[in-house]
Amino acid sequence: MSQDFGGVGRRHLQNDSYGIAAFCFYRAIQENPANAGAWNGLSLALSLMRREHDTQTMLARYALQPQLPYDKQMIPIAFMMFRNSPPAMAGWARATTGRSGVNPQERQSFLKMADDIEASYRNLVEERGEETLKRQGMLTLEEFAARTIELDLILKGGADSLFAQAEAWVKDENMVLTAVRMLCLLPDPRSERLLRRVCRDEEVPGKIRTHALLALRWLGVRGNVRLQKMGESFVINLDDPKPELTISVPAAYKPALDRMLLWMAKETGTVTAEEYEQFASTEDKELPEPLAEKIKEADLPGLLQEVVHTVIRNAYDHYYPLVPGIRGYRSWGNAFLIIMKEYVEASGETWKYGELEQDDTAVLHRNWLLSATPDFHEQIAAARKNG
Repeated sequence: MSQDFGGVGRRHLQNDSYGIAAFCFYRAIQENPANAGAWNGLSLALSLMRREHDTQTMLARYALQPQLPYDKQMIPIAFMMFRNSPPAMAGWARATTGRSGVNPQERQSFLKMADDIEASYRNLVEERGEETLKRQGMLTLEEFAARTIELDLILKGGADSLFAQAEAWVKDENMVLTAVRMLCLLPDPRSERLLRRVCRDEEVPGKIRTHALLALRWLGVRGNVRLQKMGESFVINLDDPKPELTISVPAAYKPALDRMLLWMAKETGTVTAEEYEQFASTEDKELPEPLAEKIKEADLPGLLQEVVHTVIRNAYDHYYPLVPGIRGYRSWGNAFLIIMKEYVEASGETWKYGELEQDDTAVLHRNWLLSATPDFHEQIAAARKNG
């Protein structure tokens, strides 16, 4: 009797074991390419692990399976994953029009979208040339789908060779993160053993040891794991890790990020100074709905927010579990604004969000956050040069 890999994958997905869930969903698809639920689960699991390369590849393969029904849940993932590749985005929209379950209004919307994207892309080709655009990652669905991902190698009987590779990679500072990302997809005792070893190895960068801990959780490992950091030994319970273990910005930072955004909305005139002060001066965790709506209306730059998110994740991963409690949300929000302003000005742009509050505590927070990214300004300069 064959195993219900789709059902097993869904249970692991619900348990935040995204790596083993992805493995199960992939197995289910190999057994039955028409298993729509497995395609949905695999795309979700891969995107939750922020595996953009793999997610793009599997979404492209899904789009090229015309027998699969329309799945609204896949649309936002596809829009995110193919946002920088017009040929794939247009192909996705056009493929969607032929699926069962799409109503006439949706079909027309997708056709218009495909036409508009293709017209814009033709202009880009005339300006820059198709080869240049391909080098920038603007591939077709067929080109995305043809790429090989680790799950392909695992299911082709390459697990033993992958483990041999991983054994070598965990000893190589330049390859250890690649090994960690691969091992979370391999439900095998050898994966757990290697990942636990990485967690204890102080020769491995601190950020990667945190990623190994997260990979164990994605692999479905629960209970205690020993983590070596900064000369100390910690025991982390993967059933309920404290502090929070996540690849996204930890929830504890959200109230401070809300104050950051509220300041920016104030400076654009969307929020009044009184509204800002009324919320920012409190330790309330939840942003009132009217203010949340005004922040949306302000249409604040996503790139600047992502810069702050990246800095937060770098510091959190580097120091975990010795991360500070997030109290004094206003000062943390001011620290994020300092970092954002430094990024803008170092990039040669003009800061548009006013003179920041004088806040010595915010400067201390800023220094802690950037201590895990000591080459912050060098990275900006390099990006500016390459851009």
